Amino acid sequence: MIIRKEHALALLNAKSQEEKGLACQIRVKAEEEPYVELELQNLLEQGSSPIEFTLTYWGRNLVYLMEEMIQKGLIKHPSEWDERFRWIGSEVIAMIEASIRSGDLTGEEIFDALKERGFAEEVHEEKKGWFKKINDYAKAVYEIYQNAKPRLEISKELASYITGMPTGPAETKMLPEHGRFPLLLESMRLISFSVPNSDVYTLSGLGQAVQKALQTMAPAYETVINEDYMYSLLKVLDSGIEALSEQEKEILESLALIDDEGELLPAGEALLEVYKLWSEKIYRPVKTFNLETLDEELLIGIEKVWEKHKENPEIVPTDEEIVHFLLEKPLKEYKHLKEYYGRMLNQAMGYQKKEELNKKWSELKNIEELFKHFWEKGNEWYEKLFDTIKESLYSLEAFNLIKAELDEKTGKTVYKFTKHGIEVLKDIKERGVREIKSTAVKAISITKTQFGVPNYEWYEEAVNEHLVGGGYPTKAGQLYENLAYNIYRLPHLTRFELMVLHKIPEYGMFLNDLFKEFDETLKEEVQYAVNKLEARYILDVLPNKAIVLTEAGKLIKKALSGVPEGIANPINPVLVRILQAIKEVGNLYVKERKVRILPKNWEEAIKKSGVDKETFEKEIAVARLAGYIGKTSLHESALEILEAVELMNQ
Repeated sequence: MIIRKEHALALLNAKSQEEKGLACQIRVKAEEEPYVELELQNLLEQGSSPIEFTLTYWGRNLVYLMEEMIQKGLIKHPSEWDERFRWIGSEVIAMIEASIRSGDLTGEEIFDALKERGFAEEVHEEKKGWFKKINDYAKAVYEIYQNAKPRLEISKELASYITGMPTGPAETKMLPEHGRFPLLLESMRLISFSVPNSDVYTLSGLGQAVQKALQTMAPAYETVINEDYMYSLLKVLDSGIEALSEQEKEILESLALIDDEGELLPAGEALLEVYKLWSEKIYRPVKTFNLETLDEELLIGIEKVWEKHKENPEIVPTDEEIVHFLLEKPLKEYKHLKEYYGRMLNQAMGYQKKEELNKKWSELKNIEELFKHFWEKGNEWYEKLFDTIKESLYSLEAFNLIKAELDEKTGKTVYKFTKHGIEVLKDIKERGVREIKSTAVKAISITKTQFGVPNYEWYEEAVNEHLVGGGYPTKAGQLYENLAYNIYRLPHLTRFELMVLHKIPEYGMFLNDLFKEFDETLKEEVQYAVNKLEARYILDVLPNKAIVLTEAGKLIKKALSGVPEGIANPINPVLVRILQAIKEVGNLYVKERKVRILPKNWEEAIKKSGVDKETFEKEIAVARLAGYIGKTSLHESALEILEAVELMNQ
């Protein structure tokens, strides 16, 4: 939906004529364009001739709303607007939706932009203070947007523009200029712009589907895609080619949608996907992915240990062997890990250690000396290093890149690559070790939605991490986007991430609010915790930097609400696999919301978990401490965790 000055004036003109009992007639061809765009938006409809327009139900609602806002002084009369002022656009709809998901709160990022359009105000609540919120007019506009189904009509000329334009995300200045084509695309909801200032654009989920269809179609007519063509295609799908008239058959064959026997061609398959998105508006949820530099180093380390295994079968990638791999390498090879260890020390010690760390980095020769400097008492340095490595291994398994399995020959739990882990390892070898931020991956995955676009900060991260370039996702960008949707996630929370999750309500919090809950020296650590939680599909950071918990996140937070914050990894993939195994061999008591396990079934649970007995018993001890399991049964919190796993992987 797009409403600029010319569209607003056209709506007011149509209402004025309606009040006189007349249709709005276009006398000059040059004045027709905004009316055509409003007709595509289902705000106007054509009268008895192509130059006559009348208001639709939703168009009438919008013009009444606009007049009331003018009367109350919330906005100026459209005649006073700047020619390029976007009263309503995809970015405005995105801002309103983000606010609704945040309990009507706008946050600082988008308040001014919404207030300028008359959609936000500061509200005082007794005993709570002042809040920046959207108003009822914003909600009314969002309702109109949700219900006014746009038309879809692509001319040959517009089709050429769409097939030749970068898909995005890209800076709006990269958008090819060609008259009013971008306005036509936005009228049909094929393109979206970023909040709050439209700095970045992307073809929407529907727009990308249209582009894919056009790239395989034959532009045999002046109109390449319209609703009639799609309905004819559905006839073929439902009743076969015999259901088509000769004219319909000729059109579909000429556009390369079907062959002469009525079989769908690639373009036909693609156009059916367009129809599905256009008619049902069912889009996939926004998911993302995250890797830190230590995660990537450990993937390299696991591969190196498996290579040693070929020479010596006794050497396998256990926790201890992977730690040894890191200790063997000189510190100079870990320059990219400097900030990572700085964050880990901050989280563990609770105050700023970065300056001291930077100084030590030039003095020390290896990671062993580094950890010994900060934890000199006894053997605690090794425990801290081991814990750090273990967290990263859990994270890799949570993202389905490795799996801890029992090695039958050695009787030890070892780490094996999944097919996804092999793909990531290949990318690391080709492009080097670098951080993959959740928001950088989301800069790509968000574009498949109805009007989602990354904000400029996310877009810049994606460019810097070589996930986006030239207006398209790169090969690496496509890899991590695919991983975001194809991996089987398992929950994982570190001690610090649990502290962060405990601070986050279901909705109504923004990133800056979360930072204020911690010492200012921990801002970077909090941001990285949010990255992990988002990539694990526990929370979602909206383009206005609002934080909302996913349904899975709500369950996990509830399940872990009573867990002491001192437990190192209160929920982790191995523990979850053990809970799954216990549930599988146990008996569910629905009324009690418990799963009881008989003593004779414990050995079967160990076998199904896929880990050695020692690892199983260690994780069971953690589960009991966290309150997931009693002596002979899984508690309700464990069942909530397992339910969350299902939601994470729907």
